[in-house]
Amino acid sequence: MKVFKWFPPKKNSLGNRIFVLTMTITLSMVALLGFTFSYLSTNIIKDHLQTVLVAIVDSNAIEIENLLDNALKNALRITNDPKIQAVLRNPRPVSIAEAYSLELEMDNQLSFVQNYVDHLFGFYIIGANGMQFKSNFSSPIYQDWKDFDWYQRIIASDSPVWFDPHEGSFTVNTIGQPLVTMGLRIMDKSTGNILGALLTDIEVSTLSSIVRKGMGETGHFILTSSDKSIISQSANETNNSEYSFSYTKDISLAGWELTGYLHPSLIENSVLSMITPILILIAIIAIIVLFASSSISYRITAQLRELASLMEVVQSGNFRVTMDTSGDDEVALLGSTFNVMVSQINNLLRDLHDEHEKLRIAEMKTLEAQINPHFLYNTLDSIIWLARKGKMDDVTRLVYSLSKLLRIGLNRGRTMVTIEEEIEHITNYLIIQEVRYADDFIYEIIIPDSILKNKTLKLILQPLVENAIIHGVQQSDTSEKITIVGEESGTDILIRVTNSGPQVPQDRLDEINLLLEEGSESDFGLGLRNVNERIKLYFGQQYGLHFSSNSEGTTVIVHIPRI
Repeated sequence: MKVFKWFPPKKNSLGNRIFVLTMTITLSMVALLGFTFSYLSTNIIKDHLQTVLVAIVDSNAIEIENLLDNALKNALRITNDPKIQAVLRNPRPVSIAEAYSLELEMDNQLSFVQNYVDHLFGFYIIGANGMQFKSNFSSPIYQDWKDFDWYQRIIASDSPVWFDPHEGSFTVNTIGQPLVTMGLRIMDKSTGNILGALLTDIEVSTLSSIVRKGMGETGHFILTSSDKSIISQSANETNNSEYSFSYTKDISLAGWELTGYLHPSLIENSVLSMITPILILIAIIAIIVLFASSSISYRITAQLRELASLMEVVQSGNFRVTMDTSGDDEVALLGSTFNVMVSQINNLLRDLHDEHEKLRIAEMKTLEAQINPHFLYNTLDSIIWLARKGKMDDVTRLVYSLSKLLRIGLNRGRTMVTIEEEIEHITNYLIIQEVRYADDFIYEIIIPDSILKNKTLKLILQPLVENAIIHGVQQSDTSEKITIVGEESGTDILIRVTNSGPQVPQDRLDEINLLLEEGSESDFGLGLRNVNERIKLYFGQQYGLHFSSNSEGTTVIVHIPRI
């Protein structure tokens, strides 16, 4: 085998002069290109990073401004609400029961507003008549707030008052998390009298999540209040004088400022990362020009052709190829690196597949675990109402059904239950709803004994019955009927949930069935989509939900395998 050897040119020979001239030209061009590229890259990258910093600060400031604007708009909506103004205008009820009922009603109204507002911790009303209302489940602190400094500042101001971060809420018991509070006085729209104050709490962690978006470890962001107190800042705290560029954006709604700082190391690293491969490439070209020979070129070209062929195989999706890396030259090293790369891609694909499976399992567990807090709240509220009416038999029946419902729904993490257990669960659910809706509907369950011991996913019928009540019973002026019928269909099981309510238009049915088949986001109910997704994830794409409707009512068919 022929081996390439280096024979240095003789002194004063033509080869030596060509070698010296070539080296001089090559090194001069490398130096000139390196200097020119470095100079241009530094200025371009610096301008670009400054533009990026400005864009990030502007974007983060706009997001914070939108959050504060959303808080203010909803606060104004609450303070101008006629019902709330009427409650605050009247004296506090003397009866404890009346006061409790009124507080519960107002709490629910505030909670309803908060449910449609993202990223707000809570709304709290302090009435001049002594009434207090809240939008969350935190326990209130009852005392006369009128002499507190924050209350006096709010009622004395025509505009919103923003308070710097403080530990915990002013008027309710919390776990002591840092909060920013906006105060707004409540003016009687008919008399102009001051009816009280509205507090809106925003967690500092919410603001921090916005502030920390940006440049990573080479940038620093600080959100300050009108008196220059720090509200939040990015995690990499340092001396701001070390930064080469800064930009400040005013958040006019609260008088805050968001400032971003750019560290010079980011520019240096960016320039270096851009110049290094170019310089390496130029050096490689120079070496090839100076030292290439026909035999070496042929060998390298042959091996590169082999590597290119293998890369085409990899590009087609086959990652089980390797290149012969015998030898110790650069191409052999490239082949070895290629082999390592292909091996790592294989491992990454395998890990990605495993992670995807874990994600599917986790998603199924998450979909399964969703609980409707409003149902539980309404049920407990019904129990309280019945207890006050002295209907102890109904209270006992309702509590027993609720306990059975929770026992089946929260059973030791099991995913699969028998159809008999699922029917028991939905029966208890219907008993509770029957008490709540009085004579608005009746129900009938027909399940053959032959399928009672077969398995199904738990908690798949409750969202369907809930949907039937919302879109069938509640939409009708007459008493309706909900029917649950199970049957065998070859190696599968069909469970039909029918409500006798108004017929659904065919185009709407086609739209719902198409969305269920594709698994797309929809506006017909998260519960229905979750049930359909869980069935498909566990049993396959051929199973799931299907809707139909006629003059006799609307039916959703649950299609599952018989196991």
